[in-house]
Amino acid sequence: MQLPGFRRLFTQDFPSTYKDLITLLSTTLNNGIEVLYTLGNKNITLADNVSCTVKDVTTSVDASGTPRTTTSFILDDSVKTRQVIGLSILNITNNTNSSNLPAAQPYVKWTQSGNSIIINKINGLPPSDSFLIKLVAWN
Repeated sequence: MQLPGFRRLFTQDFPSTYKDLITLLSTTLNNGIEVLYTLGNKNITLADNVSCTVKDVTTSVDASGTPRTTTSFILDDSVKTRQVIGLSILNITNNTNSSNLPAAQPYVKWTQSGNSIIINKINGLPPSDSFLIKLVAWN
């Protein structure tokens, strides 16, 4: 459902006895409601509005799904909650062979050490190829 239009508070819309009160309230309310209206009209983004970290990592795995080199990333400083509750893959690009893609959704096994996320395994990736993986660490 599309939100209906946003109607601001104007002093002329109220009896003159409330002019001072409406003048005081309208600046705060108009700004606050406009921000919420804008967010609710398809302007919420993961990076700016949700407690998460969106990162790209490049890695290749062996036949068991273990990364061939240490694969990790640092949580964004803006994230207030440092405890990650899950990791999701948003996109995968094969840097080696664009026609060699996972047959199913890969699964990431990870650990957290402070503000670092270490990728331990990525099951489901074809071995040896290099992949660019866009991840979301959810807080």
